[in-house]
Amino acid sequence: MKRIVFLLSILFPCIELYAQKTRPQILQQVLADANLPGIQLVYTANGKTTAYNAGVGKEGLTQIINSKTIFRAGSLGKCVFAYAVLRLYDRGVLSLDTPLLRYIGSYKRFDAKDPRYSMITARMVLSHTSGLAEFQEFDTGEPVKLLFAPGSSFSYSGEGYWFLQKVLEKLTNKPLEQLMQEEVFKPLRMQSSTYVQNQGMDISVIGPENKDLADMMPNAAFTLLTNAHDYNLFLQALLAGKGLKPATQKLMFSKQSNAQWFGHPAGKADDYINWGLGLGLQYNQKGNMLWHWGSTGDFYSFFIANPVSKQSMVFFTCGTSALKITDQLADIFMGKQTTWAMRWLGLGYDHPETMPRLYNALRQQGFNNVPLVFNNLKSKGYQFSERDINAYGYVLMKQMLYKQAFAIFKQQVAMYPQSANAYDSFAEASEGLGNKQLAINSYKRSLGLDTTNVAARYHIKGLENPAFTADKLNVFTGKFTKLDKADVFLKLEAKRNRIILTQSWDGNKLEFFRIGDLEFYNTDTQFKLRFEKDTSGAIDKAFVTNNVAWIKVK
Repeated sequence: MKRIVFLLSILFPCIELYAQKTRPQILQQVLADANLPGIQLVYTANGKTTAYNAGVGKEGLTQIINSKTIFRAGSLGKCVFAYAVLRLYDRGVLSLDTPLLRYIGSYKRFDAKDPRYSMITARMVLSHTSGLAEFQEFDTGEPVKLLFAPGSSFSYSGEGYWFLQKVLEKLTNKPLEQLMQEEVFKPLRMQSSTYVQNQGMDISVIGPENKDLADMMPNAAFTLLTNAHDYNLFLQALLAGKGLKPATQKLMFSKQSNAQWFGHPAGKADDYINWGLGLGLQYNQKGNMLWHWGSTGDFYSFFIANPVSKQSMVFFTCGTSALKITDQLADIFMGKQTTWAMRWLGLGYDHPETMPRLYNALRQQGFNNVPLVFNNLKSKGYQFSERDINAYGYVLMKQMLYKQAFAIFKQQVAMYPQSANAYDSFAEASEGLGNKQLAINSYKRSLGLDTTNVAARYHIKGLENPAFTADKLNVFTGKFTKLDKADVFLKLEAKRNRIILTQSWDGNKLEFFRIGDLEFYNTDTQFKLRFEKDTSGAIDKAFVTNNVAWIKVK
């Protein structure tokens, strides 16, 4: 009998973890565990739709999310665009298998000397088998790279969607926004959705438009602005086959390609993920599911839908590693299952069934004896990975809970004593606690295990310089703009012994530590931030990764 109870606790962790809690309370707990500012989620089952709004749109805001709050949807816009493409296909405007260059003759982003580009079809674009590389730098003037012969493999490509967008704009003689309003937004009453950011929008959450990307906007691949209410209208219309011929809906939901990503190592999730026309397909305990994710800056979104039961869930949030909550939400709303999509993306936890248990145990028992908490969970069959432990440590670091992060990274070091990353993270937490010597020693241990760890070398350099103290950082703070674009700016603030850089266009933040008199470093991006002084000796300009100057506003 004990074994049966034990197995049930593994298979249905939600029963014990969330007993006596309402879904809004559960969402608040999930957000707190992941250190996310808020969430907008809509769930439909048995014809009933429920909206859940919790927290704020992004860090630093005070206005609570409501059902009308607009988010950047990123790649969720690809699914909406694919639906519009198939509506035009139903009316004979284009064929799925006619090479797209036949419709427009040439395309400036392709190499006219390479005949392979002339093989690309709408079906290939929508199933990510076109061979086109993902978006390149847009000011290089170089042709878009073909990774493989069109139709011969799978590689996710927003570039392909942009190409198909240009084809449709020429075929219909309509810009993207007009086309999408006529084919999708107005028929489905998606009144808050658009691919074009306009002046009347509340930008407190989404931020101002990035003018540096003006040449590639609006873009079917990533500029959709919407909310969970509107997107759920789209999902339910899609599941009902509204606006599509039955055979076309079936085609959209059927396998067009496997998802064994070209150039990526094969994984177990590949066996459960395929691609339809504009949609990800997942097979698990619940049967065949539709799914997709969105990611742009710090904005993340995800939907999962069951074409048989018409059940669907979609959510929008903002924050570092936000999609790690997806497995939990799928279990809570859609029923316990393996969300292979997250394994395939690599954006979830390796052991999502373990992490909520860990959070709950630490809430109840505290961080004074972390090894005991881990050992208790392991004795019950729960598994850990270094990646999961490290990710949780950084969630705590972001909350400035350095003592708790220190305990988690110390456990990581104990479990993975030959890991350079473990010692590097432990050093960061030590630094956060003000233990400079322990931080230096740990960075040196990390460097000894991995001599290519540039960040550790920079950290040691910064920590060993007695002049690099937190009280001397204020001279680097302020607002920095481009000469020709005053509405695009960087905001630099000093926190502890770090410079926090916030981008005006999306609110994304980067943390830099000092490595030289006028030079700082960001570990995650490996970006350098450097400064120049004017003739009076005052900080005058900032440079991030390149020679483009950001001028300090006096």
